[in-house]
Amino acid sequence: MTFRKIHSLVPLFALLMLVLTGCDPEEGKYDNEPPVDGDPQVTLISPANGYALARVGETVDITFEIFDNELLTEWEATERWVSVSGVEVLAPTTIPGQLAAIATTNAERVISYTVPSTVQVYTTIEIRACARDNKGKEACASFRINVVPEQDSTTAFELQSYTDDVLFSITTGDDYNFDLINRMVGSDLEIPAPNRYLRESSIPPAIDYKLTSPINNPMDSVLVTTNTSLFNFEECTYETIYRAYVTSNRIGVETDPLQAEDVVILKLPNTPHFAVFYFKSIGNGEMRFDYKYSYQ
Repeated sequence: MTFRKIHSLVPLFALLMLVLTGCDPEEGKYDNEPPVDGDPQVTLISPANGYALARVGETVDITFEIFDNELLTEWEATERWVSVSGVEVLAPTTIPGQLAAIATTNAERVISYTVPSTVQVYTTIEIRACARDNKGKEACASFRINVVPEQDSTTAFELQSYTDDVLFSITTGDDYNFDLINRMVGSDLEIPAPNRYLRESSIPPAIDYKLTSPINNPMDSVLVTTNTSLFNFEECTYETIYRAYVTSNRIGVETDPLQAEDVVILKLPNTPHFAVFYFKSIGNGEMRFDYKYSYQ
């Protein structure tokens, strides 16, 4: 009888000792397995906003951090030039001095990029930095330089001004598209798709005074929303429009709901031209505005 009692207590004693000693029965089970191989990481450190405005001959220092839990073996940074019309001027090309064999798990890489004299003003230089590890995995990060003209230099672009136009909410059923070239408003039946540069796009019955670009795939315009506290509509030039456009974080094919004194910059598709709209009053289903349009 005593032996049976002692024998039955052995499992309970073993369990108690396991709890008291904190022993994990799974501990050591995976000690011989290799660590999980993570993907490389490339992070833009500075300039942190992701872009710079620079003139020909100026140098921009761009810093990236690269990391991998095993070993990074290759670094490469390329440049691609795109004109203000959206045309690729230079296909992705390795930046001189920015292709290297490396052996590190963590480092900072600095690109000191000088804007070449062969770049036209208002070109976007897209810089793409990539790191590859010893297993062929790759990660990349990007930065852009927007090339601006010399101070007080002349430009080939001029602005034509128009005043007191009206665009109506789509909820009214008519005159909700705006053709800025022919200075016309109308419905989808009256304004052909390539000329629907702006559309008031409320979802009935609400009227929220949002604008969209025309729904025409590659012909869609791009819209930037700002206001008169950030952008001087009356004194604007092609360069100030360009600067506001490329530095805005409110860019897309649809604006936020608009209110009086908002400014919308429209980049026309496949051309170097912009239009800028100043909304003087908004309400009662209509949007009254002045606008300027660039030309050569």
